[in-house]
Amino acid sequence: MLSTLVALAAVGVTGCGGTDAGSRQESGASGITFESCSRTVELDRVPERVVITTDAIADTLFALGVGDRIVAKTRGESAPAPELKDRLAALPSLGTRNPSVEALVAAKPDLLITDQVEKVSGKLGSPSIAELKKLGIATYVVGGGCAADLRSDTSGLDALDTDIQQLGTIFGVKADARKLADKLRGSLDDVRRRTAQEPRQEVAEISQVAGQLYVTSGGLSNDVLQRAGGKNVFADLPGQFAPVSPEQVVARNPRAIIVDNFTATTKGRNEAVAFLNRTFPTVDAVKEGRVLVIDAAKTGARGSTRPVEGVTEIARFLHPGAFRTQ
Repeated sequence: MLSTLVALAAVGVTGCGGTDAGSRQESGASGITFESCSRTVELDRVPERVVITTDAIADTLFALGVGDRIVAKTRGESAPAPELKDRLAALPSLGTRNPSVEALVAAKPDLLITDQVEKVSGKLGSPSIAELKKLGIATYVVGGGCAADLRSDTSGLDALDTDIQQLGTIFGVKADARKLADKLRGSLDDVRRRTAQEPRQEVAEISQVAGQLYVTSGGLSNDVLQRAGGKNVFADLPGQFAPVSPEQVVARNPRAIIVDNFTATTKGRNEAVAFLNRTFPTVDAVKEGRVLVIDAAKTGARGSTRPVEGVTEIARFLHPGAFRTQ
């Protein structure tokens, strides 16, 4: 359950994909060398056929101009970006979450990109990284997804910068990668400047999965809240997502509430609002309409550009006055 939330629920040098020094085109060599989860990976050519294990990874690949190399995907945990929904829906599906060896072999990929090392651990019917290598399929795990216990992972948006640099090396689009990284840093810098003098707003980010209420407590989603000028009232709880009771939310009475919309649809938004009105009628944020229902990928999707969009969207919600002038 926790690993599902982490995925549902990235710009620096601390991502699990590796470091700047580890992501490089070997001088004078025809091959490509990069780091993934403390492993050195070598390719003899630029990948032409790519499989992804969550739709959100496609955001970055399309932004780098290599999205057309995606040949198959698993359904994953995050909804696709609206502008990519039709294109991704047309791709062959390799399953709900973890791809099987048979499905991967049939897709004939050069490279598999995943948001969680657990998905390529050899568990639950999925192949291991070593098995994939024997099949001629290289593996790249996007930033933050290398932790064996995802509850202990504290990586934030800084990991996305490393992912972009690594992917730029892998696909031979380093110039495009630099432009994309600069653009995303510029967006984050703009939010930081606008909110620098604003008081931090007490906020809770909540989600409901299989009838259990969860709150963001750490990791990528918490970093997004902080960069947007929020003060997470549940940051003292362990892990990245913590199960709580409705009474705990009522007791902390956050000034604002953000709700994750896993489907990124109008129906999902309406259901989230109805849940809040039904469950927290006495909480000030609900009574006064200080509620933001957000695409869950904009706060917690590893390897995606959408969390940068999430920083701006949440900052506008928490500090509307800082965005009245452009």
